[in-house]
Amino acid sequence: MLILTGIQFGFVLGSYGIGIWLPTILKAHGLSITAISLVSTVPYIFATVAMLTWARAVDKSGKKILNLLLTCVFAAVGMVIASIFHEFWPAMIGITIAVIGVTTARAVFWSIPTRFLSGAAAAGGLAFINSVGTFGGFAGPFMVGWLKDVTGSFAMGMLGMAGMLLLSTALTFSLRFFVKDE
Repeated sequence: MLILTGIQFGFVLGSYGIGIWLPTILKAHGLSITAISLVSTVPYIFATVAMLTWARAVDKSGKKILNLLLTCVFAAVGMVIASIFHEFWPAMIGITIAVIGVTTARAVFWSIPTRFLSGAAAAGGLAFINSVGTFGGFAGPFMVGWLKDVTGSFAMGMLGMAGMLLLSTALTFSLRFFVKDE
C-alpha cells in the first residue's frame, strides 16, 4: 500500500502542478486571456482520447503495472520537453504529452490495488492510498510556484515534477516484485 501511495502522490503532483499553473505558463508565452482559455483545453482533449484508448488497450492486454510505468515515463518525458523548449509549440507539445501521461496514469492506477485488496482491507487501503496520495494535489502546485519564485522560470518546476514522476516510475517498477502483472 505504501508503494501505491507513493505512486499516486507522484502522478497527482504532476497532474495538479501542470493543471493549476497551465494558464500562467501559457500567459508567459504572451497569449491573450481568450487564447489561453482556448489553448489550455487542447492538452485535455488529447488526454481524454488517449486515456480512453490506452485504458481499453490495458484492459485487453492485462498488463496494468507495465502500462502504469509507461504512463509515468510518458508524463515525465513531457515535463522535460516542456522545460527544455521555451518556444510555444514545442513547449505545448511537451505539456500535452505530460497531461496525457498523468491523466492516463490515473485511469490505469486504480485497477491495481483491487487486485490484492478486498473486503474491509480494500476500504481502508483505498482510503489510505487516496488520502495520502492526493496530498500531491497540494505539493505539485506549491512546488511549481516556489521554484518559479526562486528561479524566475517554470522550467525548474517542470523538471521537479518530472523527477517526482520518475520516482513514481521507479516505485511502479518495484510493484512487479510484489504483484503479478498478467
